[in-house]
Parts: sequence; C-alpha cells; structure tokens
Amino acid sequence: MSAAMIHVRPNPVPFHPSRLEHNMNKPRLARLRTRLMLAPMRRPVLALVAGLLLCAAAPPVAFTPVSPEYAEAAGEYRRLWQAEGARIVAAMEAATGVAFPDSRVNAIVSEGRPMASFDGRLVRLRASYSPAYKKATLAHEIGHLFTFAMPRPAGLDDHRFLYLFLYDVWTDLYGREFADRMVAIERRIGPAYDSAWTWALAMTREERQARLRALRLSRLRATPRRPAARG
Repeated sequence: MSAAMIHVRPNPVPFHPSRLEHNMNKPRLARLRTRLMLAPMRRPVLALVAGLLLCAAAPPVAFTPVSPEYAEAAGEYRRLWQAEGARIVAAMEAATGVAFPDSRVNAIVSEGRPMASFDGRLVRLRASYSPAYKKATLAHEIGHLFTFAMPRPAGLDDHRFLYLFLYDVWTDLYGREFADRMVAIERRIGPAYDSAWTWALAMTREERQARLRALRLSRLRATPRRPAARG
C-alpha cells in the first residue's frame, strides 16, 4: 500500500474479465445512494444495513494474476470479493456518502506492492498475504477508490484521507479486534503509515465523520446543477 498513490502500469498480460452485471434493483439502489450522499453520517450501522438489503451481489471487479503462479491467490481474492464485496461496498458508501465507482475495476494479483491508480480503474494486490490481511488489503485499496471521488484539502495525504474511514469500516465489517490488529500491521510499513494512523485515531469516530461530512458537502456544492427541462 503505497505512501503516495501512482498510476500503475499493468503487467503485459491481457485481461479477460468476465462481463459481470449488477444483480440489484437499480432504482432502489439509486435512491439509497442519494440518501447516503445527503444524510448525516451519524448512523453508519443503519446505512450499512440498508446497503446490504439492496445489494444482492458484489459490484464487478476482475481479478487477474500477472502470471500462472499467482492464479491461486487471484482465486482467493475473487472468492473473497464474491463473499464480502457487497458488504465492503455498503460499509464504504455508508462511511463516506460516496457511491462505488461506475467504471469496471481491474485487480491484478502479483507480489508487487499493493496500490490503486488515480483513475479508479485498477488496483494491485499482493498474493502472499495471509487470509486476514487479504481482507484488510482489499478493503484498503478499494477505499482509495472512494477517496478519489472526493475533493482533497491541501495538506491531507492519501493515507490520512483514507484513514478517516478505513478503521471504522474494518470495525463495522470484522470487529474492533480485527481493526486494531490490521492497524498494528500497517504501522510497521513505514513512518508515513504510522503517523497517519496516529493522526486519524487521535480523533473519535464522530470527529472523523465530521471531517468527511465537510468534504462531502464541499463536493456537493462544487457539483453544478443541471438546468430544469423546458416543456
């Protein structure tokens, strides 16, 4: 998980992702996402439950090994996403008030350092991680895609931005013990990660949500309104 996110150049192995479709009630999902954008973020558990009720399947993500030796790990990530993807996305949407990207996401699996591209279409996942850390890493990299959809204040780096909601998402999904264990692992990646976690966890959940709410509102104010249709 990089200290500074970059555009990733995929390994020159052709992608052949299956054409997955959203198996969900689209009008109801659209209304849910609108409410998540406009509602206060003081009730994340209720929003998470609502998201789970409307998400019958995980959004499509194609997991591709860069070489045959990583096929087993790619399969593990794929099965994890099929089992947990809808919950991960619902938790992220509840925490951020931002909808999952509409564009298809490709996830390449190798021994390269995990990262996400700024265009939100590609993430890279490490094959050798433990099952628990695969869960944490998948949520971490998917979380970056949500941050790319929000305005970023000057001086807020990638991981401080992400950590405004990642700990709470891990907690909602897998419990506080899991979240604390993953934070301890990420702190050891390097000083930038350690200081980012210290900064984020010095705030309460409510304080982190207040910062995200301010970012969300600034995004809404920056979105131009469409002119009303004329009859």
